Amino acid sequence: MKKKLYIGCAITNLSEEKREAFFDMISDIKNKLKDHFEIMEFLGVDDLATDKPFSPLEIYEHGITKCVMEADCMLAMCDYPSLGLGYEIGTAVEKRGIPVLAMAREGSLITRLILGVNHKSFIFAYYNSADDIVQKTLETLTK
Repeated sequence: MKKKLYIGCAITNLSEEKREAFFDMISDIKNKLKDHFEIMEFLGVDDLATDKPFSPLEIYEHGITKCVMEADCMLAMCDYPSLGLGYEIGTAVEKRGIPVLAMAREGSLITRLILGVNHKSFIFAYYNSADDIVQKTLETLTK
């Protein structure tokens, strides 16, 4: 049975230009990891442009109750600031104790709080390519 992997990332404050490239990379990563993990999907990517966007409660219940609370492990993409992702990481690490691999592109400005997390289930690493993310995920989260 495959482990359930939740991939969390910033969504709300990304510009259209950054959003498209970032989500293309996330999609590529998901495709490369789907043979090794059951990938859990987040909500809230393009729904604001529809006539029925998800409510804040729906986003919370899906992201925390469904994904973080049911995942076996988490990949947190920390390239861009996100209060929601920080909350998800905190819940996964401090409440659940599941393995969390947090990654950011080399050169990204990362909050010192994330860089300072000292918990046995948390690892932070920088990457240069989507393949770096896939390799590090397989090395650390399939054990």
